[in-house]
Amino acid sequence: MKYFLVLWVSLLGLQARADEVKQIEELYAQWREAVATADIPSYVSVLDPDVRLIPPGADVIEGAAQYAQFLTPVFEAATYKIEVITPPMVEVLDDIAIAEYEYVIHLELKNPAQGVTEAGALTASRTEARYFDVLRKNESGEFRVWRHTWQ
Repeated sequence: MKYFLVLWVSLLGLQARADEVKQIEELYAQWREAVATADIPSYVSVLDPDVRLIPPGADVIEGAAQYAQFLTPVFEAATYKIEVITPPMVEVLDDIAIAEYEYVIHLELKNPAQGVTEAGALTASRTEARYFDVLRKNESGEFRVWRHTWQ
């Protein structure tokens, strides 16, 4: 009976982790949709309020409000399509999770005479990158992107 109880508790823990991974995978699907539709409120909704965007070669952007401000001219200048090369591989570590994935971002300028000028934004018509995110669980038990970077 003791072993059955241990097995049952272990299985419950595995199911909880599987549910968390599924929630995070859905978060990334929502994020991709927000990028494709230039929906800044939906984009920002997947972010932790204390998010840090760490773009290669540019200053760090701190906080969801500043991230939203950064996105406004970016989405005004271009449309984006995400091609998933490797979907997010998620590892949950209690209240923290790590996601690694690879995307190709296709950018189309709305006005070719004016490019994307925000430091840290993707500016090439095609960018293939490996992404690394750290997510943390909020008070509601939902994971949000806390650190976001790529190379």
